[in-house]
Amino acid sequence: MPVTERMKAADVAWLRMESRANPMTITAVLTTAAPMARETLLRLFRERLLVHRRFRMRVDDPAAAAPRWVLEDPFDLDRHVVPLTLRAPGDQAALQEAVSELMSTPLSFAHAPWQIHHVERYEGSGRPGSAVVARLHHCIADGIALMHVLLSISDELWDPRTVTSPTSPRPKQPLAKRLATAAKGAVAHPARIGRGAKAAVLGAGTLARLTFMPGDPETPYKGTTSPHKRAAWTRPIPLDGVKAVGRATGAKVNDVLLAAAAGALRRYMAAQGKPTDGVEIRAAVPFNVRPLERAHELGNAFALVFLPLPVGVEDPAERLRLLKARMDRIKRSTEPAVTYGVLQTIGLTPHFVHHLVVKLFATKATAVMTNVPGPTSQLHLAGVPLEDLMFWVPQAGDLALGLSILSYDGRVLVGVASDATLADPVALVHAFEEEFAALASRYAENV
Repeated sequence: MPVTERMKAADVAWLRMESRANPMTITAVLTTAAPMARETLLRLFRERLLVHRRFRMRVDDPAAAAPRWVLEDPFDLDRHVVPLTLRAPGDQAALQEAVSELMSTPLSFAHAPWQIHHVERYEGSGRPGSAVVARLHHCIADGIALMHVLLSISDELWDPRTVTSPTSPRPKQPLAKRLATAAKGAVAHPARIGRGAKAAVLGAGTLARLTFMPGDPETPYKGTTSPHKRAAWTRPIPLDGVKAVGRATGAKVNDVLLAAAAGALRRYMAAQGKPTDGVEIRAAVPFNVRPLERAHELGNAFALVFLPLPVGVEDPAERLRLLKARMDRIKRSTEPAVTYGVLQTIGLTPHFVHHLVVKLFATKATAVMTNVPGPTSQLHLAGVPLEDLMFWVPQAGDLALGLSILSYDGRVLVGVASDATLADPVALVHAFEEEFAALASRYAENV
């Protein structure tokens, strides 16, 4: 008899959100400072990734009311780690094109729903390196857990002595510590979520407010979703500069980056000749509710909050002040607990109820915006320095825009994932770079 496991309700919820126009695929890009051979990469994944049994399991019947995981034995790693060749000259623009095409291609459920695409020679930083594009279905885990798992294969964080069984690995403690330090102020406190969950009845008012909250206005970021996705990301931004702006304004790193993102959305609209005064749109922002010492555990454990972005505010300092105040209010509210409860239970509801809830929540926002703090020092894969990291989470329902912020080794990268609705995602990336430069310049004496 094959080994099977029943899929948890929260994971079923993300499985059911899969659609041709919006595949529920988390995409990550890792680049290295020197070329990596395919054989080396295969060895790393065989020894350090496949100890997680979930990565050797397929979904038995994705359309079932109660889907099950089924162990693939034997497991064919070559099917999941495939070579990828970029168009000449193999630079960042070529990699962005390849990532865009992969984002537009749903994963197969005939086998374990993940795939690694290996670019053996990548010319992204002026010297030869490699690139890895990882595509993993959201039903396996959320972005925080998947980042922990992917990075735990690095030389610094891999320790075979911490693998307590072939199906229950644990990463070395330094990763959890590094992420815990970097993540202060960026995630919800699990105890607070727990207290909110106990008082779910008292959160009925919050649920009613979210349900009857008016939909977002029409902007260049709204539109009909399509299967054609496009991806772009910024050049590295020094994290010290972001922290300096935060110190000068009394804001957290998360607040500064979200404010810069709101300013970038304003700049892009202005460049398109669209009115910006008074415009306010919401971003659906994931809040991690898993204790950071358990961040390696697969599955989905996060809440969503709806953050109003003051796109219509011209003054960057006022925009930052407003965003900080709104984030502080949300953290004190029952909203994370309420949405966490919804995400935990809709996987148990009939399909039509599930889709109605997803559609209802999707109308309340314009974009998904994530901010994941990564390791604070450089990692290595088989002795090769890991240079940069980037990732995108999918946009559920009819959302057509995703903004991702990730910090690593003293640098920040910001990525855009969009449908054809957005005329030029690269222009939005440049708008973020310009917006942060303007924000940093305002506080130049502190940066």
